[in-house]
Amino acid sequence: MKNKAIKSIGVLALASLMTTTAFSQVTVSGYTEVGFMTGGTNGTLGAQNNKGLGNETVITIAGKGTLTNGWTYSAYQNFDSDDDKNGRNTANVSPMTTRALEISPSKDFKFFYTYDGVYGGEIARTSVPTVTDRVADQTGNSGLSEFIDVTSGTHAVGVEALNLGPAGRLSVAYAANLDSNPQASSDRSYSGTGQQNYVNPASGYSIGYVVAPGPIKIAAGLTKIDQKQSSIAQDATSKTLGIQYIDSAFAVGAQRTKNEGLKAALNNTSSFNDQVDTFAASFAVNKEITLGATYSKMERTGTVITTPGPDLKVYQAVVAYNLGPVVASVMYEDAKDRPISNGATTSGLDTTTTKIKVKANF
Repeated sequence: MKNKAIKSIGVLALASLMTTTAFSQVTVSGYTEVGFMTGGTNGTLGAQNNKGLGNETVITIAGKGTLTNGWTYSAYQNFDSDDDKNGRNTANVSPMTTRALEISPSKDFKFFYTYDGVYGGEIARTSVPTVTDRVADQTGNSGLSEFIDVTSGTHAVGVEALNLGPAGRLSVAYAANLDSNPQASSDRSYSGTGQQNYVNPASGYSIGYVVAPGPIKIAAGLTKIDQKQSSIAQDATSKTLGIQYIDSAFAVGAQRTKNEGLKAALNNTSSFNDQVDTFAASFAVNKEITLGATYSKMERTGTVITTPGPDLKVYQAVVAYNLGPVVASVMYEDAKDRPISNGATTSGLDTTTTKIKVKANF
């Protein structure tokens, strides 16, 4: 009897595997990278960076196929050794991070679910040329604010329309509960950070549009977040617009982002506004070597900023050496007059950081 049960389980498992295989194409990919960072002080209130050596490894399992009604679908799940906070509550405690499910009635339209995927206004978050990482993600030391979205570290659903204009992509995302953590179940109500009696303290939507007429690429994004955790909670609005000119060997671009409030839940007496302007260029010296440079300036104002400081200025330079699946890079960042946490920018609070990184894709 025991052997029959084991055989039955085996047959069912094999049948399940065969059924999955019949409907989908599964792939495994990813990367691993190692980075060394060191920094120094510059200025009377300089912030010291300690030397550090770290790693991130991401494995992506993806599948796609055709449904019985002729529609198509795709899905993926990342396993990530490195994770950061989602802007509101605690960091992910599971290696299962970024994920998405897309169902497409046609090649130009899709419905999606995502946790931490690039949808909605996030498709316009970085609208200038970059060589390795995006500007604010190079070191995490610059103090620059980014476009606020509802998909980073958040469960969201939405729709996308493709080919609206040359290589156009319109993406609309909605997050019903910005405090829902990565492990929130599809079969259970959620009550967590900042919530009582299953009342959602915040929800929001984000819209992004990217279009590329010829060598020009234009990206725009808008996010609105309704904070409900108190009667004096500050709602968040974020807008961004960027433009690039892309040639075979070089690219130049400019972007402006304006944030009113934060994704984090702050009272209106503690909130502030940021305006960030970024100018960037990249140049492919040959097929192996690429150079990049960016300059960013951020102005911080708002109720909590009783004495505004000087504008934050961040300079970055990158050299990358492409060896096919492996890319080695050296980056230097100089951030002047950084803000102190959620306060004003501060004269003399300067940081310089050097990063050496090797990334291997597989």
